Amino acid sequence: MSIILGSATVPSSSTVVAFRLPSGLCNFMLYQPTQAQVVYVGTSANVSATNGMPVPVTPLGQEAYHFNNGVTYYATTGNATASSFQYIISTAN
Repeated sequence: MSIILGSATVPSSSTVVAFRLPSGLCNFMLYQPTQAQVVYVGTSANVSATNGMPVPVTPLGQEAYHFNNGVTYYATTGNATASSFQYIISTAN
């Protein structure tokens, strides 16, 4: 088992690669303790405030993801304000 802790910074008016989930059994948790500006995440580089999942203040866990090749998550604020959020990834590898 491995645990990855990280922080993703999202510059204003842009979409960035936030983190990558490795292949295999994997759980992850997202949270934004200050929530100065909402961040939206998704698996498409076209993530937006309309189609993305907002990162909550309270940690939100996603469990039992099985990906053959892993998956990349992208993040945006959807406007001209920068922000950041934290993530925790645990794997069975």
